[in-house]
Amino acid sequence: MSIWDWLLNPSGLTPHGFCLSWAPGLVALHAGSDVVIGLAYFSIPLAIATFVRRRPDLEYGWVAYLFVAFILACGATHLFSIFTLWVPAYGVEGLLKLLTAILSIATAGILWPLIPRVAALPSTAQLEQLNLRLRDSEQEARLSNLELERRVAERTGQLERANAQLTEALAERSQAQQALARSEAEFRASFEAAAVGKIQTDPVTGKYIRVNHAFAQMLGYEPEELIGQDGWSFTWPEDRDEGREGYARLLSGEVSTYHREKRYLRRDGQPVWGRLSGSIVRDPDTNQPLLSIGVVEDVDDRHKAQAALEAAKQDLEAMVAARTAALAQRDLLLREVYHRVKNNLQVVDSLLVMQARQTSDPAAKEALLSLRSRVYALGLVHHQLMGSANLNTFDVAPFLQELATNVVEGGADQDIELNVEAIPLEVGLDFAIPLGLLVTELVTNALKHAFPDGPGIIEVVLERGEDGGIALIVSDNGAGYPAGGASGDSAGAGLGMSIIKGLVAQMRGAMSVRTENGTRCEIRLAAPVAP
Repeated sequence: MSIWDWLLNPSGLTPHGFCLSWAPGLVALHAGSDVVIGLAYFSIPLAIATFVRRRPDLEYGWVAYLFVAFILACGATHLFSIFTLWVPAYGVEGLLKLLTAILSIATAGILWPLIPRVAALPSTAQLEQLNLRLRDSEQEARLSNLELERRVAERTGQLERANAQLTEALAERSQAQQALARSEAEFRASFEAAAVGKIQTDPVTGKYIRVNHAFAQMLGYEPEELIGQDGWSFTWPEDRDEGREGYARLLSGEVSTYHREKRYLRRDGQPVWGRLSGSIVRDPDTNQPLLSIGVVEDVDDRHKAQAALEAAKQDLEAMVAARTAALAQRDLLLREVYHRVKNNLQVVDSLLVMQARQTSDPAAKEALLSLRSRVYALGLVHHQLMGSANLNTFDVAPFLQELATNVVEGGADQDIELNVEAIPLEVGLDFAIPLGLLVTELVTNALKHAFPDGPGIIEVVLERGEDGGIALIVSDNGAGYPAGGASGDSAGAGLGMSIIKGLVAQMRGAMSVRTENGTRCEIRLAAPVAP
């Protein structure tokens, strides 16, 4: 048995329709169902492939093409089942099913390991939610910091005023015992009821003589537990050396007041930030230090808020740096795409030049050179995008100048003067390509038909219309187009005019042509929308 017999009629088997007794209803049911299923199977992979092509950023897009192959194979088995109703090609049908089985196993084998990786990718909504939380956290921290600064300023003012009152009360001690007693009572009341911590220390031994409830509570003690204790033992170890240096300057009289933010050691072993303002009460006769007075404001919440703000700022900077790097990578890839497209179009241009040189038929050579101009227009668009700052738009004015100059220099045998006047206009890829092809075709038509006997002038103008749209005007002072060539209504209209009409329709524009004293073609277009 030959291979063809095995594929198309193995062992003389009967076609599938014989099993259905050639009943018209059953044959039509099976054939119709397989047709519908096969067409559906062919439609689904086309839709998947179209989606993947429109989303080149998908990380695992290649898996979709494996699905495409698998579904196409399934559709082929159903369509071939129609063939086996009349032809017993069961060998071919078996090979198709074997191919479908291989593709299905490969698809299933690749799909399962990819599911955890794809599911782990963050969604756009999650990224946006994270950005919103960061902005909210930053705003809350900023407001909290402002409120803390306001409270610190208020409490500092209160501290300075209280310290002034205390100094004044001590200075009045020498005037009268009664005034001293009254001042002492007032001071004690103020000392104990103050919202900020207040301390009195022996300037020689550094031991606490008196502390108020606010200061003791800040350290986690009762006031009486601190009396007689060495004040430096409640300073955080790492802050003691610097604190002693500043206090020594206060004792020596080098400075009159002592201000410092430092950490105190709480009863539970944790640090707490306080802002200490200290001064020395001296003997008016000997100037010897008698008493150290300090006011301690609890600023721990502000320091914690500043630390949290700094951490959030660092996280935000890291995220901004990561997103900046991602955007830079995207721009690099996009520039590479534009560069490769431009290079591929240059290869096509070179092939067209080589083919035109080897073509002896004038009409074919002219057609190849016209095609070369169109390819150049496409390549120039990608070249402009590659050099633009945002990789999305570029100024169309220099683009039209370079494009029209290339067409004239490549297609004019006589002395043709070219004038291009274009307004500055940022355009994207979807607007620039049809506009460039329109200019290429219109200038090429003018070179072909307007100047059969000598030199002339071609003008290309891009201006903004009164309605806010864009007007493209290509005119010459030549002999005009042949009958029917401008409008394209007669049988004489060629491929170039067909392309022009198609491009105008694509851009939803309107074209008008006048042939008095040369030819003037004006195309009205809607202003391009920024991509």
